[in-house]
Amino acid sequence: MDGKSLLLVFRRPPYGRSLSRAGYDLALACAAFDQTVSLLFMDDGVWQLLPEQHAERIDARNINSTQASLPLYDIDSLYVDSPSLSARGLDPSALIGGVAQLSEPEVRELMASHSQVLVF
Repeated sequence: MDGKSLLLVFRRPPYGRSLSRAGYDLALACAAFDQTVSLLFMDDGVWQLLPEQHAERIDARNINSTQASLPLYDIDSLYVDSPSLSARGLDPSALIGGVAQLSEPEVRELMASHSQVLVF
């Protein structure tokens, strides 16, 4: 990637802590200031990619609505670590749309291609 680019790596589950929400807020803020932003989901962060989450059952704000607004901020580069999906028994077809699967070497390449990498 040319210029400054930001890769946000989501490694935690979507609820229970504010890390995921903070990551999405940072992504939207950076994109609003014309920074190139990509998102990578790995480890327990892959759970964030399941549609129709019922966060209201635990009195939390649903992240699916934030995910739906990502294209409005030109955040279209969403990636998921394939080994993390396999380790959790998740079928890639069950995820929200527009997420590209990456192998371990491809994840390393993605991280190296960004000028900044932040982990949530």
